[in-house]
Amino acid sequence: MFKAPFSFDGRIRRIEYFLSGIIGGIVSSIAWALGVGTFILGAASGSAGGSVFGLLIGLAAMIASVWFSLAQGVKRLHDLNKSGWLILLCCVPIVGWIFALYMLFADGTVGPNPYGADPKNRMPYQAHPASVNVTVNVSREDVKVDKPVEAAPAPAEAPVEEDKEKAE
Repeated sequence: MFKAPFSFDGRIRRIEYFLSGIIGGIVSSIAWALGVGTFILGAASGSAGGSVFGLLIGLAAMIASVWFSLAQGVKRLHDLNKSGWLILLCCVPIVGWIFALYMLFADGTVGPNPYGADPKNRMPYQAHPASVNVTVNVSREDVKVDKPVEAAPAPAEAPVEEDKEKAE
């Protein structure tokens, strides 16, 4: 999890997308608060260098946060077998929230797709399995016979009386 978080290549699962949103939000909030705090303290002390340093920290945190969020969103779209350019839909006010929820709850493509291997290591359905087991159930009423089977002749039984006469 979190392999190359700033890269736009590959696929990520829903849980990684969710956790990256939480972790990214916490880290960028802390960095932004430090930047604003440094800016305010620098301005209050009358130091121009402190104000500029605070602005640079805030700007760096914002750029890193946006890059991280875009990269994670594009990788999530790749898992859904969609183009990464669809991440721009998140910039549209109402549509963006709905699309972000779709990316969070939709299941990814099973098996490999053009964007990489399945992060869950699932394999797609095999249309032609290597072996097939077939069970055939046939009732006697369904079987039609062209030529009836002749009854076997009964075994010859010698009369009991004749056997006694021969034995005497």
